[in-house]
Amino acid sequence: MAGSRRNTVTGARGRTARLGGIALAGLLAAALTGCGAAARDDDAPAAADGGGGAYPVTVATSQGEVTVESAPERVVALGFSSADELISLGVAPVKVAVDPDTLAENAPWLVDPLTEAAGGDLASVADPSLVTADGSPDLEAIATAAPDLIIAEVYQVPDRAAFDRLNAIAPTITPDTDAFNPDWDERLLSTAAAVDRTERARELIAELEEEFAAAGAEVPGIGDRTYQWVRADDNGYVFGNGSLFELFGMRPADNQDNTQTAAALSLENTGDLDADLLAVWAQTEERQAELEADPLFRELPSVRNGTVYFAGLDFANAINSPAPISLRWLRDELSPVVGALA
Repeated sequence: MAGSRRNTVTGARGRTARLGGIALAGLLAAALTGCGAAARDDDAPAAADGGGGAYPVTVATSQGEVTVESAPERVVALGFSSADELISLGVAPVKVAVDPDTLAENAPWLVDPLTEAAGGDLASVADPSLVTADGSPDLEAIATAAPDLIIAEVYQVPDRAAFDRLNAIAPTITPDTDAFNPDWDERLLSTAAAVDRTERARELIAELEEEFAAAGAEVPGIGDRTYQWVRADDNGYVFGNGSLFELFGMRPADNQDNTQTAAALSLENTGDLDADLLAVWAQTEERQAELEADPLFRELPSVRNGTVYFAGLDFANAINSPAPISLRWLRDELSPVVGALA
């Protein structure tokens, strides 16, 4: 722990999330944990160097304000979204709470950027021991990594006591919200403030919004096209937060529940999945086959028009906690089905 560091914590406030995934995806992402490849075009990610020399900096977090006294040199990311943000901002984390053996399955967009940030040795940075099976921080393992800054997920510090334990190891940054899935731009700006990369974060936000809008503009009348995003369970469909599709210029279907609080849609009401574009996470190949054989499902407008997208776990993880690299991966994944709306 750096002797010059001081952690200052005051009151917190919350906001609702705009971007997120289906709740189960978040739990899976936590359990399994843990834009172009790099945010800067002219160099590889490096340890945070303080940018304009703004330190000390005070960052508003979900549990109050935290002061980072000096430019961090050992940044630990407690999830692949936090790692995505850091790398996109040009900062190489020293440890990331991901399993190198399953990263390609769970977050394929991060494999190459994280390997590059690790100097070619992914295993030296990817460390699943930093979190427990449910995604909670393992304080002993994190302390062993000797961080001088920790970028955490909101759900990993659900209360002040949990936050204080982590913050005692090193200044701990989460977005200033109590939402389970904070807005992607809010998350990015929060991380950027701690590593003095706010200007770069704003540039990335503008770039990503322009890229999605450009893809959506290829479809005449995109603003009138509707979307739905659901997880298929044994007994029906659960709506997830599909606000990502609005970056393309689309609008939610009347029953699309981005708050993730509505009751599940029963199988007998499959016909209510009547959006122009339907993204569905079937979870298994068997369930997808069942859907594709279901007469009610086969009559959906999106199925008949070729604008249904069958998501995998990687997509569910990406939309659950999007960050610049995963957002560009999502854009590339979805552009063909969005383009098919034309």
